[in-house]
Amino acid sequence: MKNFWKERWVYRILALVLAVLLFGYVKSDRMNSGNISSGSGSNETTLMANKAKTLTVPLELDVNSSKYLVSGYPSKVKIRIAGPSALVTTTTNTQNFKVYVSLRKLGVGKHKVQIKEEGLNKELSYSFDPATIEVTIANRRTKTFAIQPEVNQDAIAKGYESKAAILRSQTVSATGSVSEINRITQVVAKINLPNNTKQDFTSQVLLQAVDNQGDTVNVILNPQTVSVTIPVQKSTSSSSSSGSNSESSSEPADNQRTKSSSDSSSKSTSASSTSESSDKSSENN
Repeated sequence: MKNFWKERWVYRILALVLAVLLFGYVKSDRMNSGNISSGSGSNETTLMANKAKTLTVPLELDVNSSKYLVSGYPSKVKIRIAGPSALVTTTTNTQNFKVYVSLRKLGVGKHKVQIKEEGLNKELSYSFDPATIEVTIANRRTKTFAIQPEVNQDAIAKGYESKAAILRSQTVSATGSVSEINRITQVVAKINLPNNTKQDFTSQVLLQAVDNQGDTVNVILNPQTVSVTIPVQKSTSSSSSSGSNSESSSEPADNQRTKSSSDSSSKSTSASSTSESSDKSSENN
């Protein structure tokens, strides 16, 4: 056995085997490294790829709202953003930007204005749909009106009647353009009583500003609703009618009692006369 390890060819074979094993290990390690690099590159490519997304966002107004009233604009608009995929996804989820129109330098009348954005990342491109809108700017006015209750009297049960409505608030403020405020003739609270109502009715009623034609005027009311109570009780006219009938029915009874008294009186007088005649006859005899 000792002679076996002294042979040169044994060491040569061992060296060859070790070389083959070392070569296989290095090859395998390089292949794994290549796969890892390939995966990282793929992820980086995905992150850097471009992406587009369309969002629907609220439209804000930059205007002096204490002086002017704006109408005719949409409450929301669409914006299409494009750019790096990760950035588009983040912006879509957070929506940390605003879309607005600037009206500060504009006066009363109709205007065509461009939609703008604020807060979008500079790496993103964007476009609006629509890109411009038309708005109407009018002078703002606020006026106070008395609330006028309207009750459907035909719903009250027969023999009952309603009294004056009790309102929690007697007045309401209306805010709108000067032209719309000037159209208002009254602010009404229409109370719809249930059919055959026989007792007090309380409800929260929506207020309406109307013109002289009864059409609703486009203004903002404060408050928008009011609590109304309608007192309902038995009709006083039917009570009076019942009392009159009672008096009429008692009248014949009184007449009968009077007649009975008269008859009794007559009978008593007749009896007295007969008695006196008898006494006189006795004296003559």
